[in-house]
Amino acid sequence: MNIWRISLGVVAGLLCVSALFAAEPRAQFDAQLNRVIARLNHEAETDAGGPTLLSEVFQREYGTGVADIKWGIDHSLSWGEIATLGYIRATTGRSFERLVKEDARANFWEYAENAGMNPEKMAHSLENLMKLAEKERNSRIFERLRAARTIQAMPDLGSGFGMYQEGLDFRRLDPPEVLKKHTIAPVNARED
Repeated sequence: MNIWRISLGVVAGLLCVSALFAAEPRAQFDAQLNRVIARLNHEAETDAGGPTLLSEVFQREYGTGVADIKWGIDHSLSWGEIATLGYIRATTGRSFERLVKEDARANFWEYAENAGMNPEKMAHSLENLMKLAEKERNSRIFERLRAARTIQAMPDLGSGFGMYQEGLDFRRLDPPEVLKKHTIAPVNARED
């Protein structure tokens, strides 16, 4: 009986949490966007080639120009903010300078809604961009490892090598001399 009460309590708690997220899509959006921005910033900080990789991904996925990325870096925007502004720029066509003047960074949710964008799609797209950047980084790491690894070719010894090796191993195990000699007594012939 107690197990049913506990499991009903857990289910009720999960339903309350899911109802909270359903009622608060803005809170969920903010949490997701903040996580993506933090991970993109971390991506740029941990690897020396991180900023170059991120700028290439932004250019390829959102069409963010080099001038906009440079402008963002010159105005101390984080890489996560550059990605978010890159998405908004791709959707609305507004420049980074205009987006910063309109204070889009203060509240991305309101700005997206006022611009006629779907904030959930924006968060989902930025999440996919972050995963793509991580995948691209991992691919580059593996490429560097493959290029740095040198493998020396071993000679092909054929299938007989194993039997030869076994013979060497057994010869080493066998003692060099006979340990025990058996003497057989002559058999006497029977006399009938």
